[in-house]
Amino acid sequence: MKLLKIFDKRSKLLGHQPIIYRDAVRAIILKKGMILLVFSEESKEYKFPGGGVKDLEGRETALRREVMEEVGKQINSINESLGYVDQIYNDIYDMRKYFFLRSYYYFCEVFDDEYDQDLDIYEQKLKFVPKWVSIDEAIELNQIKYDSGSEYHWTERELYVLKLLKEMTP
Repeated sequence: MKLLKIFDKRSKLLGHQPIIYRDAVRAIILKKGMILLVFSEESKEYKFPGGGVKDLEGRETALRREVMEEVGKQINSINESLGYVDQIYNDIYDMRKYFFLRSYYYFCEVFDDEYDQDLDIYEQKLKFVPKWVSIDEAIELNQIKYDSGSEYHWTERELYVLKLLKEMTP
């Protein structure tokens, strides 16, 4: 699998410090020139459906679970991987530690059936809703959010991957 980008956002370089590692999976769902993303009605930006891989859970299982929870869609097939993005930053709960997040991106196809979302509390607070949008529309909105100083660690990552997808699209 290919490394797409490393975002090192440590505000303090503390030397050798404990690192908290987390793997996450993200779904790239394209259909008829549109992409299915999660839109936060609170922060007004898009993110790919997906999230953290739980202990003893495989990436495929996690991806199927996260897509169902966040956009209410059942995955029909998990296809090739686009690659992964690494992010490292000071842990928000313990500034003596670093947090390392590796996000794996997979092209997926979903069934047309729709189910209710099953959002975590923080996702409910951010008012996550599934939306089919053009890649250009998602880039435009996320660029505005990034340029104005988004508080979320995913904004820059998702913007980077959206721009990669745009370059790949004829």
